[in-house]
Amino acid sequence: MADATNPESFEEIVEWAYKTLPRKIRALPDFPGIQVVDEPPADVLEDISNRKKWRRGTELLGLYSGTFRTKRSYTQVKYAPDLIFVFRGPILRCSKGDLRAEVKRVVWHEVAHWLGYETEEQVNALGL
Repeated sequence: MADATNPESFEEIVEWAYKTLPRKIRALPDFPGIQVVDEPPADVLEDISNRKKWRRGTELLGLYSGTFRTKRSYTQVKYAPDLIFVFRGPILRCSKGDLRAEVKRVVWHEVAHWLGYETEEQVNALGL
């Protein structure tokens, strides 16, 4: 496997994880972009840390930003594109050896949120 600390190789792993998604999902015309970012922004971490179910000290590995696919309306005005963020630093810190499996889990997890699965319980029930 490629060196996990090399930014290019990490992005290649994210691309591989994307390609493991079922073709019918990847082919959807409104599939969100996937962006690799080194660390989550401070304002995002602050917002998430204020949520009741977020455990202190937990790393944020990925984030879906946008409107759930199931909540869209033709009258809705969009101000920003839907995006999935994959956070390199937290994933590298939390990975316990199988980086490909961890990245795949994060990508599939955030895609599940985009598809409309809102709670962690719903996403986990999918087995992603």
